[in-house]
Amino acid sequence: MSVVVLLVMILYVLLAVGFVLLVRWITPKKLYRWLAVAFVILLPTWDALLGYMIYYPACLFIPKVALHETAISESIYYEGVNDYVYMSDRRDRDITEEELTNVGTLHKAIKRGFSFAEASVVEKYDDAFLTSQTRVRIPPTLYKCVPLPVDSRLPHYQRTSCSVVSEVTSRYMVKVETIKLGPAQINFKKIIEISSGKLMAEYNRVALRSPIGIIVPFFSWLDWADGVGIGQQCPGTEGEYLDFEFKVLKPRH
Repeated sequence: MSVVVLLVMILYVLLAVGFVLLVRWITPKKLYRWLAVAFVILLPTWDALLGYMIYYPACLFIPKVALHETAISESIYYEGVNDYVYMSDRRDRDITEEELTNVGTLHKAIKRGFSFAEASVVEKYDDAFLTSQTRVRIPPTLYKCVPLPVDSRLPHYQRTSCSVVSEVTSRYMVKVETIKLGPAQINFKKIIEISSGKLMAEYNRVALRSPIGIIVPFFSWLDWADGVGIGQQCPGTEGEYLDFEFKVLKPRH
């Protein structure tokens, strides 16, 4: 994949040089030449520039980490995150029919000791590689995942069985709202007691996503490199943000 990207970048540079030379040949005015140069530079990178323009000012006002109350719970429910379902590849290992379906990273919550985990799912991936090309939107569907016995061949791997259910039975919800502006991303994570609507904790962060394997941003606005990680964020670290709900909600066992 990185070789293909490199070849595409080289091809684009050649086309960009050709375009600038063409403009220079058509008109002697320097203004149009500089406009042509600006165009070929901004076309693949405008979203990255926008992201940096948003990231640093937003870091001054949006970040917030507040823990008002903790609780012990046997389960956890997610909205706005862990909201995708995908099927395991049978070629990876010998797996049973009931563990083919996977929902987000709910297995991590179960591995921490929760009896089950639930999520409102709105996307489906047609393969286990989670590429944007295989992603389709689906009507909101509630899934519940429960643990399966440990496989002696993979003692550290948390096996789960995930299926569609009709209603949420968890007492507490992790609700995430995300705003994306180019590579800039603003996340509002709240932990809420469902029955009362009481806010127990919240974590607001600003982050910059970075394409995997590509140092220079290049047409990332086309969403052709959807598998991206967080390059930098404020406040805290990626791990602190992802694990925040586990500081608030503790499993019973």
